[in-house]
Amino acid sequence: MIALLSEPQEVLLSGSAQFGYFLSGIVYFLLPAAAFLMLKKYGAAKIYPVIVGAIVYFLAVRFSDLIAHFAGFTQSVGNKVVIAAELVCFLEEAGRFLAIKYPLTDIRKTSAAFCYGIGHGGLECLIRGIQSFRIVQAGALRDVPVQSLPISLLTCVHSAVIFGVQIALSLLIFYKMHKDCDEKRGLIFAILLHIFVNGAGWLASFSGSLLLRNAVGIVTGCIAIAVVCRLIDFRSCIDEILYPEIAEP
Repeated sequence: MIALLSEPQEVLLSGSAQFGYFLSGIVYFLLPAAAFLMLKKYGAAKIYPVIVGAIVYFLAVRFSDLIAHFAGFTQSVGNKVVIAAELVCFLEEAGRFLAIKYPLTDIRKTSAAFCYGIGHGGLECLIRGIQSFRIVQAGALRDVPVQSLPISLLTCVHSAVIFGVQIALSLLIFYKMHKDCDEKRGLIFAILLHIFVNGAGWLASFSGSLLLRNAVGIVTGCIAIAVVCRLIDFRSCIDEILYPEIAEP
């Protein structure tokens, strides 16, 4: 009887909670699509860098999971997740750096770097969106806090900010590499900002509060974006994307 009581229990989702997860899933899917369509409106959208970004994100996450598994094979599952979450900061930024550096990816303009960020952050959004829809389809949760509708709305804001961070880090590495000719510093800043955002989210997770986790994610993500805007000439980057005819050749 004690063993039965200690087993994880499924929690049925209320209608509002299901709608909240459904709404979160929709937002996750719409974010990369909306960003790409916005660039397309200005004639700056390129599908190839988007694909490159998605591939780099996928490889970085898979390699971080594998390394965490083999490096921490004596650790608990929770500890392995923590190892992977912090390790991915280095692998994602290293992959972003290599993708932007070498001509094969054809990331030679700010608009292409923006598109790379859409692919990199977009695949992350799609994965999270699929997870949200699966929860709605199952109608129950196991070992996951129930996400109310207000929290889901906050999650939508959080997802938009983190998606923005992925684009900002892509612009940071591109700008430092091709505009400032200071690629090493750009990579270091990108890694540190990524660690800052992921680490703060990990610490907030100990509270068990989805409200706090989302709030911390939004604040740290906005700080990271603001720092990037200070490190690069953000206005000229936007002008080059939206008004390529006035950009330098």
